[in-house]
Amino acid sequence: MKRGPFAAIVAAGLIAPATRTFAQSETRVRFGTVPVESYALAYYAIDRGSFKRAAIDIALSAFTGGGAIASGVAGGALDVGCANVGSLANAHARGLKVRIIAPCALYTTESPTTVLTVAKSSSAQSAKDLNGKTVGVSTLKDLQQASVMRWMEANGGDGKSLKFLELPISTMPAALAAGRVDAGIVLEPTLTFAKAELRIIGKVYDAIAKQLMISAHFAMDDWLEKNAGTARKIAGVLRESAQWANANHAASGAILARVAQIDPSRVEQMNRVIYADKLAPENFQPTIDALAQFGYLPQAFPANELFWVPPTA
Repeated sequence: MKRGPFAAIVAAGLIAPATRTFAQSETRVRFGTVPVESYALAYYAIDRGSFKRAAIDIALSAFTGGGAIASGVAGGALDVGCANVGSLANAHARGLKVRIIAPCALYTTESPTTVLTVAKSSSAQSAKDLNGKTVGVSTLKDLQQASVMRWMEANGGDGKSLKFLELPISTMPAALAAGRVDAGIVLEPTLTFAKAELRIIGKVYDAIAKQLMISAHFAMDDWLEKNAGTARKIAGVLRESAQWANANHAASGAILARVAQIDPSRVEQMNRVIYADKLAPENFQPTIDALAQFGYLPQAFPANELFWVPPTA
């Protein structure tokens, strides 16, 4: 893929760049993520000084979604990014040499942060009631759409009868209220903000797996070949940040409230994300298989094809 200037991806979803400058002896890494909990490990690491202690100067840029980040990393405007597993699987299937260096957020059925909702006034109670209806998702032909299709099949509905509409998650409650969609995928913090207006009709990710990887940190093969030591340090920092965030919800919630511009009291009410601290194929494979089942990938492949294997010393 042709490498373009950073400006070329600003329109694709960049919110605002923020650069931390440290001593010249530190390695500068251009890092892209999204200021929401499922992508937040880099924010925790910066706030706690973890990258600085590892002698890494993180130039962090915030985006509205993982797709723009994947484009930025593939095009050379970013070195490392965090994106959803569906985007990374699609990039791999298209022949792009993306490699995951560290996991990020997990979905778990015990603390569901992504669900299918309807308006409180809706008469729909089951999958069958949604036959022929319109469902809102944040990205077409990705994990959310595949999960709705699987959930419909598993619960007596007809997924093929559905129409899907791509909408920003933050606008889903308004779209449901206005009748633009009959059901819609909502995730935290929107789920907490709009709980008086919405009703959960299904934990649709459960139809794929009770636990699955939502997002992961990645880089391109050529950058990793030239920066293996730095990549190891980044992976270590992110692993430590995952362990810290899981054990310190109050402290991580305070950071999240600040970077995501959420009222701290709202964060306290949210179902919180669980972060993985190791790359486990079983957390990635169900998503890859589901995407392939519905034709959103040309074919399934072993999840570990996505994983970076550090060179031996």
